[in-house]
Amino acid sequence: MSETEKPKIHCCVNLYNEFATLPLALSSISDLVDSIIVCDGAYEKYFPFYKEKHPEAQPWSTDGSLEILHSIPNLPPIKLILPPEGKPWKNQCVKRTAMLDAVPEGEWFLVLDADEMLYGDAQDGFDEIMGSGCIAGQTPIYNPGLDVSSMTPIWHPRLFLKVDGMFYDRKHWLLKDYAGRVVENEYPVKWTDRFVLTHLKVFKHRGRLTPHLGYMKRMSVDGWIEPYSNQFNIEGMTRRVE
Repeated sequence: MSETEKPKIHCCVNLYNEFATLPLALSSISDLVDSIIVCDGAYEKYFPFYKEKHPEAQPWSTDGSLEILHSIPNLPPIKLILPPEGKPWKNQCVKRTAMLDAVPEGEWFLVLDADEMLYGDAQDGFDEIMGSGCIAGQTPIYNPGLDVSSMTPIWHPRLFLKVDGMFYDRKHWLLKDYAGRVVENEYPVKWTDRFVLTHLKVFKHRGRLTPHLGYMKRMSVDGWIEPYSNQFNIEGMTRRVE
């Protein structure tokens, strides 16, 4: 790679019936990434909660979210991944690993849910992370509409360099390497405050929010642990690079 050639970045968007916030998510990264990888569909644990409120629901988005992907101008190329065999994804780790598998090795990827957006000098923050020598970067997260106590200075990394063998396992925010080591625990992580990850849950459509709260309660009782997708399960301490 020449000194003037910028590293490629792909945005991995987790989606299921998020028409109210998806345009904000996509617009916030449209000038920052080279492609958008959208993985659509519900999870086995979540789908019954949603189906209870919306009997007509399908394992894929039916609220107009998929149409939005084609209606926002000047977006980079979009790759859409749908639920396998038309059924809900087994769990969040399987769904997020499907997105990850679509990222070329040696290129960067940003993890963004459809009810989130970036705010601030994201390009400067990306450059700071990618130039740090780390393979992961993190930034604060903020929940608008709530008081300042909901600004969390340290959040799980969301920008990563794709290296061989990466996968999600046990908890949907824990990315592991080829040896089953949690990246955010076993590798130095570059922190930046040049931009924030903004969580738009307060703006969720109420038809989406009620079943989401039921699912969140169930997951919290279960300790957020999904079934094993790999034999490794290594825990450690987060190391942070200022």
